[in-house]
Amino acid sequence: MSKQKRRPFVGVDLGGTSLRAGVVAADGEILALEKRKTHPEQGGPAVIDRLADAIRKALKLAELRPRDVGGVGVGVPGPIDAERGVVRLAVNLGPDWTNLPLGDELRARLGLPVRLDNDVRVGALGEHTHGAGRGLDDMVAVFVGTGVGGGLVLGGQLRTGWRGSAGEVGHSVVAGDNGVLDKTGQPGAVEPLASRTGMEQQIKAQVAAGRASVVPELMNTLGGGRLTSSVIYQALRQQDALMADVLATAQHALGLLAGNLINILDPQMIVFGGGVTERLGRRFIAPIRAVAYANAINQRNVRAIRIVPAGLKDASGVVGAAVLARRTLD
Repeated sequence: MSKQKRRPFVGVDLGGTSLRAGVVAADGEILALEKRKTHPEQGGPAVIDRLADAIRKALKLAELRPRDVGGVGVGVPGPIDAERGVVRLAVNLGPDWTNLPLGDELRARLGLPVRLDNDVRVGALGEHTHGAGRGLDDMVAVFVGTGVGGGLVLGGQLRTGWRGSAGEVGHSVVAGDNGVLDKTGQPGAVEPLASRTGMEQQIKAQVAAGRASVVPELMNTLGGGRLTSSVIYQALRQQDALMADVLATAQHALGLLAGNLINILDPQMIVFGGGVTERLGRRFIAPIRAVAYANAINQRNVRAIRIVPAGLKDASGVVGAAVLARRTLD
């Protein structure tokens, strides 16, 4: 491999709550990582400035200059026009993120080539290339965070769909008309049942209706007013019944989703990633796995389909975004 091919790339995982920028070597090793809060309420330009600063800091930590890396890959939570470098819609980042030319904006700030794709899709790419799904032909990744998204690797290739929207599993319907609507107005979808945002809304509604819970206090003391993965973990440690019930609803919905994915795609592996998965580990995955297997139509060797946590943990998106940049910019 030539020196040019060995040079690192920058990978960015841009989420509704936090962002990570990492300098990633050709073998997937993260040489330096900078984490920051996204603060989407401050508007698109402020987030882009913060993102550019995080990239500069990651390069400084790696003792590299911009010219030492091959470019920047960014995973964004929403549909992307990859060829134009435009974010078509990122609901979790606010109204500024509609037809936003993020590629051009970052290129102007950094002087580096930039490639964009959906955040969960690049997370799936990271897991397939350097994580739990390494070497497999067929793998699905589901990431649970501010929302719920998916990435499909079929026949060893990341699949985007002809319109670029393959993998929007969070809007799959897994329940009847239970009065819980997702952002598209669809009742019974996975995202409002299983995302951290959805779980937070369920908890607030039940507390407002009079149910006791330590979660609101923990949100204020640990989560900056939000239901973070740490808040969920601490509430479960304190045996909070409401948190346990809401989490069980989320796990059941994700199990039904995984069962649907098995029935439709018959993958070798389903990888679950995101902060909740990382924080709770097997406790989070085990009920999902049980529901998925129970709802698979073909029970022959169904347990050979591995349902596992992300091998790269919270680095899936950063590594995958760098892999995306390496493959498309080098």
